[in-house]
Amino acid sequence: MSESYEYIIVGAGSAGSIVASRLAEAGAKVLLIEAGGTDNRMDIKIPGLLAGAYKTANWRYPTEPDPSRISAPEVQMAGKVLGGGGSINSCVYIRGNRGDFDHWADLGCTGWDYDSVLPSFKRLESWEVGGNLFRGGDGPIAVMEQTDKGVANQAFFAAAQQAGYPANDDYNGAEQDGVSFVQLNHRRGRRSQSSREYLGRAGAGLTVAKDAHARRILFEGQRAVGVEFEQQGEIKQALASHEVVLSAGAYGSPKLLLLSGVGPRSQLAQHGIAQIAEVPGVGQNLQDHPALMLRWHARGVRTMNKPRPLDLIKGLLSYLRNGTGFLAMTAAPMHILAKSDPSRPRPDLQLCFAPVALSREPDESGMFDVKLTKEEGFWTSSIFLHPRTRGTVTLRSAAPENYPKIDYRFYEHPDDLRDTLAGMHQIRHIMAQPAMAAITDGLMEPEASCKTGADWEAYAKRITHSAHHPVGTCKMGIDDMAVVDPELRVRGVEGLRVVDASIMPTITTGNTNAPSMMIGERGAELILRRRNLAPAAVAG
Repeated sequence: MSESYEYIIVGAGSAGSIVASRLAEAGAKVLLIEAGGTDNRMDIKIPGLLAGAYKTANWRYPTEPDPSRISAPEVQMAGKVLGGGGSINSCVYIRGNRGDFDHWADLGCTGWDYDSVLPSFKRLESWEVGGNLFRGGDGPIAVMEQTDKGVANQAFFAAAQQAGYPANDDYNGAEQDGVSFVQLNHRRGRRSQSSREYLGRAGAGLTVAKDAHARRILFEGQRAVGVEFEQQGEIKQALASHEVVLSAGAYGSPKLLLLSGVGPRSQLAQHGIAQIAEVPGVGQNLQDHPALMLRWHARGVRTMNKPRPLDLIKGLLSYLRNGTGFLAMTAAPMHILAKSDPSRPRPDLQLCFAPVALSREPDESGMFDVKLTKEEGFWTSSIFLHPRTRGTVTLRSAAPENYPKIDYRFYEHPDDLRDTLAGMHQIRHIMAQPAMAAITDGLMEPEASCKTGADWEAYAKRITHSAHHPVGTCKMGIDDMAVVDPELRVRGVEGLRVVDASIMPTITTGNTNAPSMMIGERGAELILRRRNLAPAAVAG
């Protein structure tokens, strides 16, 4: 016998947890289906223990070979747990640039310009400095500046300014450009993600089904009426009287649409899936940020590459007392939002720095294994934020248990390689400034062996990896390849929306978790408006 709800949300990630909570808070009966398990675990709560979550709360999506770089096996990280990617990321909080959202509006996404989405950003956050024209002061997600102001971070901050980059004390405020201590969604050193901060507020109207794998959307004619899912080896069905909402991410949402018959006829026919609606853009428009690291030898300063027992004891006490220290560290506590060319209208580079040297070696499956190097040093990274390359997510088969086929070739467009390298050269210029030159002793290998432009290109193709910011595969818009309209309703059917990072028509300037949470807030608002609830209920 099928259980009945008003709304069914598939995916308890950064957006889905917010949608489910907001609807239930407003009095709706909601089912939230999540393939992963609980987020109530220390390696998720404590940012410094994240390596364990990478291994056990991760979809580990295999990807197709990338001839633009290397053709070795690789896997993409995605959270398989309450909170989704927000439970296993580095907690870096970047909304994106005003121009990102105004560009969405220019593409026909009415209601998604910066001025329209700013209230949703403000609603979700509690900025440690307090609310103002740009920032929220009493939202569920706690946002703070990272707390490590040590010698190396201060030196990078100074070196960036010596190289001509302005200091920016709030890149989520009026202007984004410049060097900053990064902002984190932390609450006294603990992860502050949407599942933790929203779901507990939802009340009795919310049912959460964990370890439940969605198999397909149920339709009556062209209307979505429920979801079939597997839990503990049993195939179950749940019905939705109002709407089904997909929040399974840039890989999971297009896969579920295709399995359910929503997508291009040719692909569905290939796998023997009866078509419900012809929506050719499903799984197209995949975008991600390429990241290229460089490491440097440290000189005259201690790093966590060779911690003394006293360093570990002090760090542990600092965390227990104040929520600070190495257990509250993020992967990149400093960054610069910069331009590959001064003529760019907004930043297209994120230049990152950490006061520790890391290696990032893949295992036999292609899953990266981040480790501290044996030598004391520093880690930097050039991340290109506005890739021209587009990839795809398609089906391998009609079996719901199979992974989707992910094809993304990072440097298929040669200008993406050029601009990523431009960021790398900017980092080298910064590291040569007096403030950093005083505490560094040259590049580590194999970076140090690169002498020519061809050497650096070969290095980039070998070392570049995904920043794990996939978006765009159910893009919002009004053109023929749009999957959802500006109210996030799937074209060609009724009673079905997508509310997650897959709806982004173009990728945002920076890490994608904060805009994904905004999409959750904005999506909930759109659904509640349709339900004709009072404004107070919409505001939460």
